[in-house]
Amino acid sequence: MKNCLIIISLFLALLTSCEKALPKKIEDPKFVKVWYDTCHGMPFSSKLKIGVNKKFEYYSRSCQGGTRSNGYWKIVNDTIILNSIKPKGCLFQYPFGVCVVFNEPEIVGNTTIKNCDPDAREAIYEIFENEKFFIRNDTLIHLEKWNVACPQYRIAFSSKEKVR
Repeated sequence: MKNCLIIISLFLALLTSCEKALPKKIEDPKFVKVWYDTCHGMPFSSKLKIGVNKKFEYYSRSCQGGTRSNGYWKIVNDTIILNSIKPKGCLFQYPFGVCVVFNEPEIVGNTTIKNCDPDAREAIYEIFENEKFFIRNDTLIHLEKWNVACPQYRIAFSSKEKVR
């Protein structure tokens, strides 16, 4: 009887350890990948990494500098919604998806810490605030906000990086 209880205990322990080792279900795997910008020409490029852990990272680069962001995502119906977390350190900041001229006063004076002085043009953080995207074919398309300064500006990402 004692041996039978030991065997049953070992069997149950094995089952519960296997259950913990199984990967968690990804909420919507079609969004989870690295996405590359498709709409901007040289010298601009950007990359959006959507991870299985409900986190995202964003990077953009141009000849004059670059931006970054990171935060969390959620799925609502067929739309993914991205929200940035507050960055650490002194950085310039501006909203994602806005056509920006970097020497304009609203960009230069807008920092993550009041009255701080970012040390380089590389120190730019883009704020994703309820930014919504949906997938059409193999393209991740931003639900655009109306942009007076750049009406032709649109944002879309592909799962394949363009050769530039």
